[in-house]
Amino acid sequence: MNIAVILLTLNRSDYSIQVINQNFKNSGYNADCFLIDNGSTDKEFLNVANAYKWHFATWSQSKRGIAAGVNFGLTLTKDYDAVVIMANDILMPENWLLSMVNHSINIPSTGIIGIHCVEELPPLVDGIHKTHTPFGNNLITRSLIDTIGGYNTEYDPYGMQDRDYAERATLAGYTNYYLPNMKSVHIGHDVGENSEYRIMKDNSLNIAQLVWERYQPIYHQQKNLFIPYANISNNN
Repeated sequence: MNIAVILLTLNRSDYSIQVINQNFKNSGYNADCFLIDNGSTDKEFLNVANAYKWHFATWSQSKRGIAAGVNFGLTLTKDYDAVVIMANDILMPENWLLSMVNHSINIPSTGIIGIHCVEELPPLVDGIHKTHTPFGNNLITRSLIDTIGGYNTEYDPYGMQDRDYAERATLAGYTNYYLPNMKSVHIGHDVGENSEYRIMKDNSLNIAQLVWERYQPIYHQQKNLFIPYANISNNN
């Protein structure tokens, strides 16, 4: 399988170098990485990214959220069989990508694959931990992307965009799950902090709940699950 990784920096590159060095050396499978940046000025981080010869792109300052960043990445990775959405503060276990690829091949209904991180792990059923929303770093299949499109940017800059995507995947008949016997580690430490970043996340989460309630009738009653992403560019 031809795999692309979309790595979002979101101006929080304090953890990114550690993530780069560990996750991509221990993935067990070759992939092309598309570094989607929104104006980072961390020269050391950018130098490391250049050393890995990654595809580097910057999207508009007016579209700085996670969903818009993912959608921009999806416009660059249309020729890949699957896409991994990766944050810059989650460390992955050995052979994480190899295991994702193998499961996506063996389970034809695969929509989203995650590596368990912080929330409660669902029980093991049919060899996988089936769940509505696999949080953390995820692999999404080309079949799913072609069926439901991109992320809903109404949730930007942060909050519930992954739950929204998983909801549409489930309604479209796909299976979302965590891999067995694998765990990732969140090394970010903004929870409980009174930082500008934490305040942004809390405020955005409050708005996200209202967005979620607005879109549920659209998804469930109108059965309109596809959200275009091709119009997102670094010029918007």
